[in-house]
Amino acid sequence: MRDSKSSNFSHIEDIQIVARVLEGNTEAFSFLVKRHHERVYNAVYSLIGDLDEADDLAQEAFLKAFRALNRFRGQSLFSTWLHRIAVNCCLDHLKSRHRRSFVSLDEHRETWDAPRIWAGQPQNADMRVERRELQEILERALDDLSEEYRVTFVLREIEGLTYEEIAELLKCSIGTVKSRLFRGRTKLREILQVQYDNWIEA
Repeated sequence: MRDSKSSNFSHIEDIQIVARVLEGNTEAFSFLVKRHHERVYNAVYSLIGDLDEADDLAQEAFLKAFRALNRFRGQSLFSTWLHRIAVNCCLDHLKSRHRRSFVSLDEHRETWDAPRIWAGQPQNADMRVERRELQEILERALDDLSEEYRVTFVLREIEGLTYEEIAELLKCSIGTVKSRLFRGRTKLREILQVQYDNWIEA
């Protein structure tokens, strides 16, 4: 019976499910978790770079969303509101570890999505190997960026946030966001060129 009820939510918009949760049907929130878990986890993982920490922070984000659900006014999409909570969880986590220069991308980052330039392209076995090697080059390059550049780059280029959203999340001006993004892209381009040249010569 529970599966039948759950399946009924598949055709209901998020805001309607939120209303049901607020009316007392707390089990309905589990469907929101199921619907948005992958996107939240990927967003967290892109910023944190650690499998276990990403899982914990994703759960924390959903828990905070559940507790704050009565403050969701529907002025934005639920997914946008939830994503903001998840990113804030990551930023709080990074601040707590700020004694280190930055949290590096580790060697277990197997579930990180490839850059969008590869999306939808047909691939044979050789192309998949090459794509993975190029992806690893990008990961190492991101790892070499400073914290402020990497966070800004990930939020803009991977998560697709606007300058205004990034500025609000990072508590800085839009001009600062643009400056960090420009410098981060320039630095990343330099790092990638060196690593790509080494890869070609190998």
